[in-house]
Amino acid sequence: MNSEFEDMRKQMEILKEKLQNQDIVNEKILRRSMRKSMLSINRRYMIVCILCIFMMPYSYWAFVKLNGMSIYMFLATCLLMLVVLAYTLYNGRHLGSRLMGKDLVEVREKVANAKKLDQDWLKIGIPLAVLWLAYFSYEQYKVMGMDNWVLPVGLCVIAGCVGAAIGLKVHFRIQDEYSEIIDEIDDFKGQ
Repeated sequence: MNSEFEDMRKQMEILKEKLQNQDIVNEKILRRSMRKSMLSINRRYMIVCILCIFMMPYSYWAFVKLNGMSIYMFLATCLLMLVVLAYTLYNGRHLGSRLMGKDLVEVREKVANAKKLDQDWLKIGIPLAVLWLAYFSYEQYKVMGMDNWVLPVGLCVIAGCVGAAIGLKVHFRIQDEYSEIIDEIDDFKGQ
């Protein structure tokens, strides 16, 4: 009888060890998948930051030198780009490679917070973009005069719609990647 209990205890120990090894393997797979999604998010944030930095000097050349707009158009563009840059850097500050080495509960919390901040950006970014486009149209009207303002303002509206479509597509893709990371962690913790 003792040998049967001893055999059962050994089998239970072996089973526990196998389950523990399986959890370790599953967590490695989970972290690899999360790292891939996080790299994609960080890559998009990096592109936004580079574009913001590039747009500041470019806007002076494009708006003031090339099109004869006022210096205020350049300053408004720089202000908009600085706000976008600051918010992007603020939101992405915890999403580096060090995050993936932390406890999954902490990772989930930081990713959920970043997702919320990214979602909240629409409440800031859309009104700022509308204000900037309105000011751009006004500057175009001042430069072109009463007779020739329809085409540039129409092009501005078209460019605004195209930009909004691209921006919203990127935004929703990032939101999906955040949700994917959160869902994977929840599924893993639920097992």
